[in-house]
Amino acid sequence: MKTIILSYFLIFLLCISSKTIAQINNVDKEKVQKIYNLIKNENIQYPEFVIAQSIVETGWMKCKNCCYKFHNLFGFIGPGNKCLKFDTDYASIQYYKKWQDNRIEKWRTKYPDQDYYHFLKYVKYATGDVYNRHLKQYVTWVNSNLQL
Repeated sequence: MKTIILSYFLIFLLCISSKTIAQINNVDKEKVQKIYNLIKNENIQYPEFVIAQSIVETGWMKCKNCCYKFHNLFGFIGPGNKCLKFDTDYASIQYYKKWQDNRIEKWRTKYPDQDYYHFLKYVKYATGDVYNRHLKQYVTWVNSNLQL
């Protein structure tokens, strides 16, 4: 029985991995790099995590049925559970900077030895460990493929 469960689990992992690889092959790396550079130029802390969040939330900046259609790179939700709307991607990045600045020092004081994955859970951006596990693969991609 354990062998059967393990086999199904391995098949499941292979399916997830092949989907992720297919998405990565269609990446507009230049666009991702440009957004990363904007994030970094705004002095946003942990920029490799922040661009990875953007990748997750926008489906590599290609999502048509998400907040990205409103230049919302990070999936921020406002009143009425609706996407916040921005005029430009840069405006979304500026909003993230203010959002992060309003939260990060309190977190850092309380949890000085924790990483940004912990911060995302602390501020309830990441609703659980699943989001952070998903995010980790994109942080790995960013660290390997972008000019940091």
